[in-house]
Amino acid sequence: MKKLTAIIMLILLLPVFLVARPTYYDTGSQLFSISAGPTIPFFYYNPGSDYPLTFGFGSGAGQTHHTVGGYGSISYQVFLNEYFAIGGELGYQFDFARSSDVYTSVPILVKMSYVPVQGDFEVPISLGIGLDYISISDYSSINLGITFEIGMRYFFTNEWGVGITAGFQFVPEFYGFSGSSAAKNSIYSNVPLMISVTYRH
Repeated sequence: MKKLTAIIMLILLLPVFLVARPTYYDTGSQLFSISAGPTIPFFYYNPGSDYPLTFGFGSGAGQTHHTVGGYGSISYQVFLNEYFAIGGELGYQFDFARSSDVYTSVPILVKMSYVPVQGDFEVPISLGIGLDYISISDYSSINLGITFEIGMRYFFTNEWGVGITAGFQFVPEFYGFSGSSAAKNSIYSNVPLMISVTYRH
């Protein structure tokens, strides 16, 4: 019982500890990051198909028909205050769908980050919203793009750091509310696992 009480107290005091830590950033501080790594298909939702909700990579009946792919991005952000930054991200993601077609995605996002732990070791939490150009075979479209990420990075000098990031990317395609149009609506989601290099100033 004492262990459980101690764990609960630590969890309750964690926000106080994070806020009480000294901050590194000021209004106007800047971050520039380059990231790359694999993407793993998470789910594909299409109400008009025989299997409306599928999970994971592979070409089986209950799978997304997407393979493990790759993702790379560059991002730039400026701090609005000690903890929150806003900026943009340009990315490129690819995998193989339907066994041989190349699926590509080019997200152009507004990116907002909250950095509760900062200094030599940091924990950034980010949300990105914007446009996503997707292409597969002879089909292409511009859709809404949404990303959520959490990472850890270590600055080995005052300016340069390396880190790892995991998250979710969502690409919803919307065609209408009823009939055959609604049957074409879909959401594709994958999980990027990235290594990043960050410069801060």
